[in-house]
Amino acid sequence: MPRQATPHGRPRNPELDEKLMTAALLEYAQLGRGAFTMQGVARRAGVGKSALYLRWENKEQLLLDSVESVALNLRVNVDTGSLTGDLTALATALLDHFLDPIGWATLRITIDVTADSTDLQPTLGRIARTLRSAAAEAFKRAVARGEMAPETAHEPLIQSLFGAVLMHRLSQPREACAHTRAHLAEQVGPLVDVVVRSAQQQKK
Repeated sequence: MPRQATPHGRPRNPELDEKLMTAALLEYAQLGRGAFTMQGVARRAGVGKSALYLRWENKEQLLLDSVESVALNLRVNVDTGSLTGDLTALATALLDHFLDPIGWATLRITIDVTADSTDLQPTLGRIARTLRSAAAEAFKRAVARGEMAPETAHEPLIQSLFGAVLMHRLSQPREACAHTRAHLAEQVGPLVDVVVRSAQQQKK
């Protein structure tokens, strides 16, 4: 379930909240930071601008709530019985996310806000923890199965996996994106293998 937007005296309407946040991400994906406005989001969503300001004080908070809503849906925490399977499920979902216009918009927003605002760092930290949680659970299960040594540091492995998937997305020309989305597991396989080998080295 997406996190609820900040209330301003109106009963929550989750369907409308979701519609507004989706509109915000699509608007950002099309126009970018410079041309993004609350008026544009309202127009895209087919509502009055007051509907936005009843929920969010400013466009920065709207964008961050929208990003966090998407991040919650990315918490792919599937126990496949192996570290390779668990990380493949997560990396597949992540690559598919980056290939989607809304997913790509969430990345751009996070980078832009990180560069400009220190006041919103707690929200950014919460988003990062949400995205890392599934990978952290996968590594904990691997330790319990005996696939990894208990003392293996998880955070560098998590960063390696996310960074590798992101760089793979950046290397894809536009015309190759459809093929990539049709073969996600095949695309992330070599990236996952590198992370799994690194995770298991300390066990030897």
